[in-house]
Amino acid sequence: MKKTILIFSILLLNISWVFSQEIISPLTTNPQLSGQYHSRNKLKATTVSLKLPFIDDFSNYTLYPDSNLWMDNTVFINTQFAIFPPSIGVATFDALNDSGVIYPMAMASQFPADTLTSCRIRLDSIFQPAIKALKISDSLYFSFYFQPGGGRGNAWERLGDAPESEDSLVLEFYNPLLQQWNHVWSTKGMPLDSIYKKNNQYFKYVIIPVKDSVSYYKDGFQFRFRNYCSLGSSSSPSILGNCDQWNIDYVYLGVKRTKNDTNIHDLTFIEKAPSFLKNYQAMPANQFQMSDVKANLSMKLSNLDSISHSSIYRYEVRDQNNVLLHTEDRGFENIASFWTSGYQDSVVHANPPVTYNFPTALGNKSWFEIKHIFKEGVSQDIRPENDTNRFIQRFEDYYAYDDGTAENGYGLTPAGSLLAYKFTMHQPDTLVAVEMFFNPTFNNANQRYFNLTIWKDNGAGLPGDTIYRSNLILPVFENSINKYHSYLLDRQIKISGSFYVGWTQSTDDNLNIGFDRNTSSEQNIFYNSLGFWENSFKKGSLMIRPVFGTQYLAIDENQKEVIAFEVFPNPLKTGNLGIKLQSNELNNEKDLSLAVFDMLGNKVYQSEFKPTIDVSHLQNAVYLILISNNKTKQQQIKKLIIAR
Repeated sequence: MKKTILIFSILLLNISWVFSQEIISPLTTNPQLSGQYHSRNKLKATTVSLKLPFIDDFSNYTLYPDSNLWMDNTVFINTQFAIFPPSIGVATFDALNDSGVIYPMAMASQFPADTLTSCRIRLDSIFQPAIKALKISDSLYFSFYFQPGGGRGNAWERLGDAPESEDSLVLEFYNPLLQQWNHVWSTKGMPLDSIYKKNNQYFKYVIIPVKDSVSYYKDGFQFRFRNYCSLGSSSSPSILGNCDQWNIDYVYLGVKRTKNDTNIHDLTFIEKAPSFLKNYQAMPANQFQMSDVKANLSMKLSNLDSISHSSIYRYEVRDQNNVLLHTEDRGFENIASFWTSGYQDSVVHANPPVTYNFPTALGNKSWFEIKHIFKEGVSQDIRPENDTNRFIQRFEDYYAYDDGTAENGYGLTPAGSLLAYKFTMHQPDTLVAVEMFFNPTFNNANQRYFNLTIWKDNGAGLPGDTIYRSNLILPVFENSINKYHSYLLDRQIKISGSFYVGWTQSTDDNLNIGFDRNTSSEQNIFYNSLGFWENSFKKGSLMIRPVFGTQYLAIDENQKEVIAFEVFPNPLKTGNLGIKLQSNELNNEKDLSLAVFDMLGNKVYQSEFKPTIDVSHLQNAVYLILISNNKTKQQQIKKLIIAR
């Protein structure tokens, strides 16, 4: 089945190349985990046995599982990959390990991938309201929600990858006496549609009685989830990536439950808080106007109980000094059970209105914390951790449609294709840099040259005249969580009105820019692969951010190290190639590296900086010499002709 799906996918991909030239690719790494893995101190799981109840809905943290509850780090805790989860935050199982890269043992046939193992649990005793031995009559049940990845709807709108029938999700219980894991439950891979069509729910609920007192009612009981994946195969290394995802939410092990205990006394947010801005997640402070603010927010909430509960909802706005600036209190109202379509009372409020006026004089950089609170008006529910939701509203020096996290990669084909991303300003300003977030691919398949390009608007809502085109540059990957690389322009550009930022490709390869599927700005994405501009229909936002202001430029001028060098003789007809580095007190040769590329972007030589290199193994052709400063990420390219 995987092979059939793969062939069909490749056919669809080929059709896409012929007719649309847009490529949406899965991630081969998780940039959030990749950056955090190298910088964090790994926390060791607690060695003290936990007491009942065990509850985790993954709502008050991200990236790695809570070491107070879980033993391992391979699943991804996030708020971005699930569709309508029971509560905000899920544990995502996929083909990536704890460092955010595909498992080394990954293969086309089934292989074990992520594991989520609980810490030791005291199943020998109950401690509340009084200490006593745990018995079968205490009615111990284990429950959770699960969702296969891949989403629903049109193919170009789907989030994640659906596990196929040969893939699986497995639950096991640990017998402390025999020191062995026992299979308890499993499901084969499936599309989300197969769950949704049966009961109109996005997550399937599983509840399991724990009645084997001989095997499990002991100190040291554990449970674990595991997923089994199977990679496809592809001739294009930029297409093969993460796959076979499962989302798990609301893991609950407790007593005094029944098989019909499908309800949880909890009011919760179910997705990330939104931006206050109509069009952007962030924008330059000096461009902000009150007309940029939404009239209302769209907040998705849920009541997981079987009965209505009286709730209160409010949001608070605080400045970067934590000073409370504004509170919008929506008062009391009843929230119906399992209702997840937005916040409203029975008559008036479809969505909470935005009633705070940001100051119009924001200075050079400002940010505000917008805290949303949703909880019961009288009593406290079972998980107060999911009652608060936050968004940081940034007014700095850049525009951003994206939320800073990539769920896919985006690219174009063939060579010569143009990508243009539209932004619109209220007043003229100076463009000084473009920030881009590229996703790595297998074997660095997207390390291909492109020209950073900027266009005017043609007056009809499409890219017009080119106003800037850089020298050939390469995608740069920053070793930090969701860190964008800043491409400084070699000259300031005065911009007004609508403009477009993007690239001109030099090869057929997918450059794999980060693609955020949780925001929608496809109406501002344009591409030209056949000699005319087309509007993208791929739902999401490119991780490209234009940066403005002479202050930004002035700051970075003190930090950037200009690399100036010459290669000789050029053309090279005999002997070794000489490289003369221009004297510059800011450059240190030990920080520099050297690489030689052919005109197809293939790296044919690499070393630390040397004043002389042997290129006798290279054929007669035109090459590019790239010198990089490994500290500042500055790069410079020179052309070399070999004509022996």
